[in-house]
Amino acid sequence: MSGGFENEDEKLKNLLKLKEELEKDLKKKGLLKEKKSEKQKVASTDEETIKKLKESVVTTAHLSEEKSLTLYDINCQDYDASIDDVIKTLRTFMNKTTNMNLKIIYEGLSRLLEGNIAKAKESFQQATGVEAKYNTLLAAMYNGEDISQEAVMFLKTHPEQIYSLLLLLERELLKGTCEGIEKLLILLSRKSTIWNLIYELYMGKAGEDSLAAAVREKGFASLIVLLGVYIDSSRDYPIQNHTCLNVHKAYLRGETITAPEWCVFGQLALEARKFLAGYQVDLNKVRRFEKTPEGKLFLGMLYLNMKNHTVAEQYLSAFEKQVGTYKLYAKPLKQPKIGMEQFVRIPTDFQPVGEGKSILQFVEENTGYDIYVNFRNVEFVRLVFSEEHCKINYSHVK
Repeated sequence: MSGGFENEDEKLKNLLKLKEELEKDLKKKGLLKEKKSEKQKVASTDEETIKKLKESVVTTAHLSEEKSLTLYDINCQDYDASIDDVIKTLRTFMNKTTNMNLKIIYEGLSRLLEGNIAKAKESFQQATGVEAKYNTLLAAMYNGEDISQEAVMFLKTHPEQIYSLLLLLERELLKGTCEGIEKLLILLSRKSTIWNLIYELYMGKAGEDSLAAAVREKGFASLIVLLGVYIDSSRDYPIQNHTCLNVHKAYLRGETITAPEWCVFGQLALEARKFLAGYQVDLNKVRRFEKTPEGKLFLGMLYLNMKNHTVAEQYLSAFEKQVGTYKLYAKPLKQPKIGMEQFVRIPTDFQPVGEGKSILQFVEENTGYDIYVNFRNVEFVRLVFSEEHCKINYSHVK
């Protein structure tokens, strides 16, 4: 980063030098009068100008005011914008608009992204419109409140709106209920080709046709590019600097992942890689995700490797109940840890095994084999809600 700033400094200094030369030329021609104190102030002014120019360079997200009233719509427009950039942009909108309702919504969204959920809810409650109602219920859900009745009423009141389905979907996502997620994805897939792509990826049957249709919808651009790699690994990766995109690029490449503490997918990959390398897993980091299907599976496999079959069975049974359907794959074990490869890279060389057995039963009856559990992958759904979803919900253990 420092190299970039140094280059900018050099550019600014060159511009200022050119400015000085032009001024001297104009003075010689009598076209510019010199101020008495100008020579004394040149050096300090140059440094001050550079400083002010640096401060004025504020990176913002590429968003439209009227289309940025929910986090979902913000991600649809500029998926790879950082949370900080989105907050800056929302504050710009808030200061610019004369519409008090919009100003309150922008304030609420900024507070939500800053992690001040209760204050965000207060803001949204003061605003009107379907987006404000959606945001209010979303903030309440993020705050741990039971919104079941309100969510159903919201759906009945606004059956044509996508927001009611999004609210119910994110509720099921936080609960990790795969059956509920599938039902809502079917409904959403009828409203949007992008959601149809997510549904097909979730079910493990996405193809080129659904990808092409999603591309034509022109939303979530960089995410669609990433998802295309899951369909065809020969495709180029998106180059944007964004938590979700970077974590999944590293996973697809089989590389070491760098991820913040609230990233479900990234943290499980990091801890799995540590465990495979012979290091202890940080259970505090993993347990914050134990409500998720992949969190339960990870902990079940971890305790199975640690020979604690009692705890392993608790987590694996809970996982099996949560996901409903799953398939087991196996291959000869080449290292001492089982069930961890799927957390660090796309599993390879695994062969399907007979159905009807629990994970623990298969492992106990087939020593010397590694195992891969294929299930409806909620991470594809989580990706649509982007890093905001995980940062808000998993920054602190609840």
